Amino acid sequence: MMPRADRLGIANPGHRTLLLLLAAALAIPVLMLFADRPIAIAMQGLPAGFKNLAADITLFGKSLSWLLLSAAAAGFWAWHADRAERPSDRHARCRARAWTATFLFAAVALSGILANIIKLAIGRLRPDRYLGEGAYGFQPWNLESDLRGFPSGHATTVFALAFAIALIRPAWRWPAFAAATLVAATRVILNAHYLSDTIGGLLLAFVTVLWLRRLFRRRGWPVLDGNEAMPVADQKPRMAP
Repeated sequence: MMPRADRLGIANPGHRTLLLLLAAALAIPVLMLFADRPIAIAMQGLPAGFKNLAADITLFGKSLSWLLLSAAAAGFWAWHADRAERPSDRHARCRARAWTATFLFAAVALSGILANIIKLAIGRLRPDRYLGEGAYGFQPWNLESDLRGFPSGHATTVFALAFAIALIRPAWRWPAFAAATLVAATRVILNAHYLSDTIGGLLLAFVTVLWLRRLFRRRGWPVLDGNEAMPVADQKPRMAP
């Protein structure tokens, strides 16, 4: 039977997963051409109370809180691992938890860095420019916030967390993706981003988490993985040849 984390195709992407990624990637230009602007116009008519709720929910997509939380967790478990007797199951568990928190930190940090680089390079105008001035398109290499719309940073953050959680705790994968989708949707509701911007964030998050997982496995850093048992003894990291 396929391991639970593999059912989403994260651990070992197969043809089905690659086809879904290709479909999502192809959807981006289609949305840009035909759907993004009508959706942005439709979002203007939503009730104020609904938008206020979306404004509260969208705060969960800010990366700083998740970075601080995962860094604190990594430090906490690393401290406990350092104090534990070696070799012992307790030391191995604490060490694995420290690396797992580090994995979460890296997923948010690296995807966020890449998102900001892509934003700057592409320079996509945000919906408020279209709704206010009728401007729609791209102005690369511009530091102005309104010209850095693709991909959505909030969507990148929450989907990076969701993909990472799906690997670490497969039983939590659907709540994690439901929460990520909700937060990403608020970016469209608030006209902070077009729908295609959030799909771009999802794709970037997937690729980042997949690469990080392979890096951690290659280096022998013991992330608690839904496909693997809890480590029960100290193992020195394997260095890549």
